[in-house]
Amino acid sequence: MINPEWYRQYLESALRELINAVKELHAPTYPTTPLPRPREFRFAGRFTWPHVPEPGDVRWWSVAAGDSRYSIGGSWWGAPSSALVADLLQECGYQPARILRAAEQIRAAAEWCRKRAEGRRRHAEEILRQQHRAAERVEEK
Repeated sequence: MINPEWYRQYLESALRELINAVKELHAPTYPTTPLPRPREFRFAGRFTWPHVPEPGDVRWWSVAAGDSRYSIGGSWWGAPSSALVADLLQECGYQPARILRAAEQIRAAAEWCRKRAEGRRRHAEEILRQQHRAAERVEEK
């Protein structure tokens, strides 16, 4: 039998990945590029990320669970929220397959963030390339 502490550590590890990926997604770009439209990920049961209370109001650092809201990270986003981990474990009923599925969904959300962050960087690079080409054409005239 696997120790329930292992389940907690496993979910915390997945949430750490998400915290780092959200930080990467929010990294400033020059020139400034918009954040992507959110995609909803269902971690387990009623737990969804990101929390979108109204269209256009995306709470990237928040998980919604019915009427409850959880921060994905604790102080300064360094460690996952212990309340979120505990309630996710409860939602999964401490069943290994459901915990694995929740962790896979959290990691899929992290991967989505990393890919969107890369897209924002490429977008900024393309804007700079276009500006450079336009400046060259102006200088030619």
